[in-house]
Amino acid sequence: MYLNFKNLGLRVDIASIFAHRKDYKEKETLEEHSDLTKKYLDLLVTNKNLSKIIDSLLKLLKSISNDNFDLLKKMFYNAVYLHDLGKINKSFQRNKMDNKLFEETTASSNHSLPSAKKYIKLFETEIEKIEDDQDFYSLIYVLYSFAYQISKHHGRLTSFEEFIKKRDISNFKLNNALNSIVELKIPEFEFYILNKLLFSLLVSSDYYATSEYMADLITTDFGLLSDHQIESLSKEFESFNVVKNIRLFEKRELKFKDNDINKFRTEMFLESEKNLKNNLNENIFYLEAPTGSGKTLTSINLGLKLLQNDKNLNKLFYIFPFNTLVEQTKKTFDDIFKTINVEVINSITPIREGDENKENSYDKSYVTRLFFHNPIILTTHISLFNILFGTSKDDNYPLWQLANSVVIIDEIQSYNNNLWWYMIEFFQKYAKLLNIKIIIMSATLPKLDILLEKPSGFVDLIENRNYFFENKLFKERVFVDFSLLNSEDFKKSDELRYERIEKLLSAFNKERNFHSKFLFEFIKKDTAREFYDILKNSAKEFAVYELTGDDNKAYREFVISKTKEKNTKIIIVATQVIEAGVDIDMDVGFKDISTLDSEEQFMGRVNRNCKKENSKVYFFYLDDEQKIYRGDNRLEFNLRNKENQYLLQEKKFQDFYKKVLNKIGANGNSIKKGLNSEIENFKQSVSLLNYKEISEIMTLINYQNDTLFLPFKIDITQYKIKEFENMDNSLLTEGFLDGSKVWDRFKRLNEIENFSEMKVKKSRINSLMQFFTFNIVKYDDSQGPCNWTEDIGGIYYIRDYQDYLTDDLKFKRKEYQEDCSSNFY
Repeated sequence: MYLNFKNLGLRVDIASIFAHRKDYKEKETLEEHSDLTKKYLDLLVTNKNLSKIIDSLLKLLKSISNDNFDLLKKMFYNAVYLHDLGKINKSFQRNKMDNKLFEETTASSNHSLPSAKKYIKLFETEIEKIEDDQDFYSLIYVLYSFAYQISKHHGRLTSFEEFIKKRDISNFKLNNALNSIVELKIPEFEFYILNKLLFSLLVSSDYYATSEYMADLITTDFGLLSDHQIESLSKEFESFNVVKNIRLFEKRELKFKDNDINKFRTEMFLESEKNLKNNLNENIFYLEAPTGSGKTLTSINLGLKLLQNDKNLNKLFYIFPFNTLVEQTKKTFDDIFKTINVEVINSITPIREGDENKENSYDKSYVTRLFFHNPIILTTHISLFNILFGTSKDDNYPLWQLANSVVIIDEIQSYNNNLWWYMIEFFQKYAKLLNIKIIIMSATLPKLDILLEKPSGFVDLIENRNYFFENKLFKERVFVDFSLLNSEDFKKSDELRYERIEKLLSAFNKERNFHSKFLFEFIKKDTAREFYDILKNSAKEFAVYELTGDDNKAYREFVISKTKEKNTKIIIVATQVIEAGVDIDMDVGFKDISTLDSEEQFMGRVNRNCKKENSKVYFFYLDDEQKIYRGDNRLEFNLRNKENQYLLQEKKFQDFYKKVLNKIGANGNSIKKGLNSEIENFKQSVSLLNYKEISEIMTLINYQNDTLFLPFKIDITQYKIKEFENMDNSLLTEGFLDGSKVWDRFKRLNEIENFSEMKVKKSRINSLMQFFTFNIVKYDDSQGPCNWTEDIGGIYYIRDYQDYLTDDLKFKRKEYQEDCSSNFY
């Protein structure tokens, strides 16, 4: 399969060509580095069981006959093995390797593009022997696509089309292949995923091989689940008390009262398990379950069952929209499993450090995070999309880890619904081609396969949906009151604003004598602050708190802890941050309307444990949701319409989503990105490997932030969170965490010469930076922050911050925006 390195006809003495050098070590030859890269590629293919996946992907290029399959396979593997051939470049050898056998030169030392050209030349010689035109042109096209991955192995994937149109790349044979791409019948999504997998394996094998030479870091453990570990996890799970009771109920050795919510949680657990076992060969599973029905435990069970069934599966990913959900689920995993390392990978969790006494400890810690070297990974939607559609090396390093894995995706409806067709099309392809078992779950779950022309491999795990959703413990857990939604109010939005606030206060006053825990949600931060100020003065028998995106984790955890205190009277005024991932249980809720699934998420914060009577949620209209949820296809179907009020009350979310999906365009007939990019254009971009455009289309968050750093002080004794445990005393001033000292530590990161050490320490300081940073979302690049004194990596240090902070350390966003005179959100 691999070419013989010594017989490549390179016209140089291979033993005198070097790939890397480091002080106090012998220089590494190009052949030695290539052999190390091959070693790691073989390890990845073997350990992740990728051989069949790669073969299947290559065989999907049906325009290439079976007679040439071995050549195609050889091209794939040697694209990794021979990725550095361009290092025979005289300039690289003299300028980078200090190789005295070569004369000094001012020519470019770049080796990536020359490597791609040499790879092309090697295999064009073999392809020239093929007589069949279709095979010939198909293999030429695939050859150049593989070469493109080589050309970008020290950069970022952009556009394959631009690459093949370069003057020194383009030729008659390639142009004919390009012009005949439709006739070649190369399937676009399969071709894209094949090349993404090749790039991931190439840059990963190269990184492992380079680390072995440069840092003496030999990697043998890629964080995969063995059969023994899977069985051990399953035993631990089954010995968990809640699961033991479920099994007793299953054997009819335990009974629940009819009005016990645990009875229905147990029945849902068992029904989803049964339907999974009946459809184990399928790829994508829907778990639609009401709020409070125990989705987390149920999904862990389903993931374990999939791992037990398919011996190729060896990793579990759990994907969330919010970091707060990550933290909560991590606690659940830690409560259940004592013998496995469950790793959180996001922007605010420090890299787990190994033995600091070992010389390459930082390198190992960084590589572990970079390549997701843990059997169970908890991460975010953004991280998943970066892996699937990102263009940088860092984005693509873990892609091969997704193959032969179980991926549980929570709250899929939180994705931009303008991306739903693109997303589900890619999910279907990735799942099938890389043997990924995907569980999609939510209380308000859109069945996105309706958008596909030929859906396959989708399974509903809850068939008896109405039995659960219409049960009074879920359906009647909270009474819904629409009395504040007077349709006449919608005609004169601005004039009636304060009249609506008066009605809202009147409804609150009617309930305040009977309940002690109130939750208000507004869709604008300014309105939340306005109402918070009103209640602080008018409801003095209550402890009144505000929760918005301008509050840090410490304050949020502090407020949540206050809701759990007995005999407390508390009001929380919040924005959308309260909807999911916040572990609170309130008596009465008031919410400004937005989308139907947001309304349901909000209702999940009220009477969460079904232990209260007469819990109620009022819906009202105050701010224009169109200005906040721009372009959201769900807004048309809101609670101003009584039919949609009925759908929310009766939990008929599938009827709601049928309306939304019909609007988006069943089978993709009218789906657009912006105003111009339709599906056929998108497919063409996929077939031409326009990575940059695909990545831009598949971006979940497409606005820009300016990040402000306010160096105030935090009394860490008030907060019981892990970030404040074992605090470094050098960051404290009189017992307070000092933002100015955190900033100084952040600045000094640039003084660290070892790259891995810098990245590990940066992740540690980032976990503290989050308490002092606030994001300002801007409309365009012409706007920016003001009154800053330092800027490091797009983070702006506001030394004189006092005018922008309240006494309880809340960001005065409005005052800052007015000072900047910019049009921010």
